[in-house]
Amino acid sequence: MEKTAKEKITGSLAGELAGLNARVRINEPLARYTTLRVGGPAEYYVEPRDMDALTGVLSAARRRSMDTFVIGAGSNLLVGDKGIGGIVIRLRGAFEELDFEDSRCTAGGGVMWPFVIKKSFDSGYSGFEPLAGIPGTVGGLAVMNAGTPGGNISDHLVEAGIIDSAGKLKTLPGKEIEFGYRSSSLEGSIVTRAVFELEKKPAETILANINAALDRRKGTQPLGTLNAGCVFRNPEGGHAGKLIEETGMKGRRAGGAVVSRKHANFIINTGNASAGDIYRLIFEIRDAVARKTGVKLELEIKLLGF
Repeated sequence: MEKTAKEKITGSLAGELAGLNARVRINEPLARYTTLRVGGPAEYYVEPRDMDALTGVLSAARRRSMDTFVIGAGSNLLVGDKGIGGIVIRLRGAFEELDFEDSRCTAGGGVMWPFVIKKSFDSGYSGFEPLAGIPGTVGGLAVMNAGTPGGNISDHLVEAGIIDSAGKLKTLPGKEIEFGYRSSSLEGSIVTRAVFELEKKPAETILANINAALDRRKGTQPLGTLNAGCVFRNPEGGHAGKLIEETGMKGRRAGGAVVSRKHANFIINTGNASAGDIYRLIFEIRDAVARKTGVKLELEIKLLGF
């Protein structure tokens, strides 16, 4: 039987990807790669392990006009139950390398942030402590300018290696990157490497700062649950969690999803939630806050497949 046009394209793509230094899976469930543990399959799921593999994946996608999506630890992501078409990319291998030299920390875009925190303490470097306990990868944190009241990742970023939306490799000095509240001009690019400026401090000082940051998180956030962090950005001059709490939405359920009673800006998968349950709660919250306060909350988490 003659293959359809789609089957021919799919087959040629699978063969091309198989020739790269990458792990390739077809129709791979994405729930296993997100902290909410929900989400349907990716048409293609690829873990490039070096720059040649990454540029090869992107080139193959461009030639076929296929969408590409980069995920890190999946800690700020809600994927729809039906999944998504195109290629989902997660940086592994060479992108997980981490090095400390003099006052500089050079981290691949795929390095898990908790590992950076641990190794910076082991190496005696200070600067990252306010960000202790934040999940995700270096690349993801840089793109969204992750932070806490104690500081942002941009405070120490001095250089970023990226692949821009046109597929070009660039090295950007930190001063040329625009950072805002949970946003940056890196949006739409893939951060393959980041360089940070730190300072030496006594181990006991660094550890005390890390523990203080972790204690603050334990006291205010529903740690140990299936969640994707704060769902909404804080509006200017206010706090999303407080606005949501004022609507009485704490404890509100939709199927297996529930608004956290500890922090109203968190939605928890109690174990059997669908992405649809979580999506429904998101918009119930947004509508309730808008009706009561006139504030339209903006999403902090990313949506794929909706």
